[in-house]
Formats: sequence, structure tokens, C-alpha cells
Amino acid sequence: MNSGPIRETSPIRVDCAEEQYAYMLARFGDPAGWNIVAQMFDSAPDGRVIERVDVAMHSSNVVRVTFVSATEGPLFDSSGPDDNSTGFLDRLMESASAFSAANPPHHPGTLARFPIPSSSYANALSVPMPVLAVEGGKRGLYAPPRFVVIDYGTGEAKGAGEFPGFDPEDWPPTRLGDWPPVTLTNMHRLQLQGTIMRFSSVWNRVLTAWFAVDIMESPELTADVREALDRRAVLDLSGLLPYYERLNPVFDKWLARHSTAG
Repeated sequence: MNSGPIRETSPIRVDCAEEQYAYMLARFGDPAGWNIVAQMFDSAPDGRVIERVDVAMHSSNVVRVTFVSATEGPLFDSSGPDDNSTGFLDRLMESASAFSAANPPHHPGTLARFPIPSSSYANALSVPMPVLAVEGGKRGLYAPPRFVVIDYGTGEAKGAGEFPGFDPEDWPPTRLGDWPPVTLTNMHRLQLQGTIMRFSSVWNRVLTAWFAVDIMESPELTADVREALDRRAVLDLSGLLPYYERLNPVFDKWLARHSTAG
């Protein structure tokens, strides 16, 4: 029999109902293994909505998850398809992939990964484009030979360039590891979907903070940066992570600083 709910110490920030459900999938996995038994609404001192959700796990106690809206107002305002942050990364990565395919040289196994702020262009993102290939019967991901520049405001691809340190004479590039990462091999497909959607929303907020004229230090920004780095480490090979730093060392240091703030 389940015991009483466990109150969580820190509220989970979400932008919309889609992100809230994505968080639940990312944390609890296959919905067949859990169900919601209670929902309670309240107001935070700053006017934002708080929702406490009691989740009954089929194999353990009831867990209480506390959500807080990212902005003042209802927690469940519907976002339009172009504004829904859970699809933010998909849109940018699809734009990068389409541009790369239309602008050779393009390897057929090119795989767009997650965007970071461009170190060379204002209000732009750089998307690393590693290569997925099979060698000796094993699928592997190889270091990105190029990257695609995306306009941060419009999401449109603006150009492509050789990845820093890439030598076209030294082919194939460095093998980073088996693909998909071992962190994903046993993950339920809905949990993977939720993890990607939640990461998309959190990463969108991190990028918004980076591009802001005045960066507002806050515990919520620290929490977003920490969670974003944790989820990226699950979704990517560890061997790929240094390539993000190579694209923009200043942003990488900014992430490290904010992840340890507070």
C-alpha cells in the first residue's frame, strides 16, 4: 500500500502544459507505470500559478511534484505550434539538416545536434553536424566536419562552415562512440520523447538568457542550466561534448559559471 505523498523541495519551472507532461515522461517513463491521483492549484507570492501533482508509482510510494509557471498567469495557456518550446530544437535541427543537404559537401549520414550561440555571428546559433556511419557492423558517430549557422530570431539557416580543427585530408574524422548512446538504449520511447521535449524547453530558456541584454541572475536560471547540461549528457555521447566547447568556449564557460551559482 502506498504511503503519504513526499513533498518536493524545489518547484519545477514549466512554460506550458506540453512541457509539464514532457517532464513527467522524462522523469517517470512509460505512463503504464504511473498515474496521477491528485492535482492542487495555488498561487505563488509573485502571482505565478503553482500546481502540485501527486503521482502514484505502481511499484513505490506516491510522489508529489510541484510545478510553477515560468511567467505570471495561467499554467496551462496553450502555445501555438510556432511558439511551443518543446518543439524548439526539432525546428532548428531540421532547418540545419535541410540546409546542409542542399549545400554540399554533405555526407549522407550527417546528423544535426544541439545548437549553441555562434561565436562569430551576432544573434545566431551554430549547429554541429557530426556524421553517423557503420564501420565493422557497428553504428558510430564521428566528429563533426562542419557546422550550420542558424538565425536565432527566425530559425532560418544562413550558412555553413568547416568545424574548427577539422582537416578534410584526415578522413574519416574521429569516432566518438557507438550510436545511439548507451544512456538511451534501454529508455522507453515515450521517456526518450519526453526527455527531448523537456530539454528543448529548458535549452530554449538558457539560450534566451544568454541573448538577453541584461542577464538576470536567479536560482531558476541556475536550475535550468544544471538540468540542461544533465539532459544533454544523457542525449549525447560524452565524446561529442567537447566539440560544443570548441564551437564557443565563452558560452561553455558561461554555462559552467551559472551551473555552480547559488
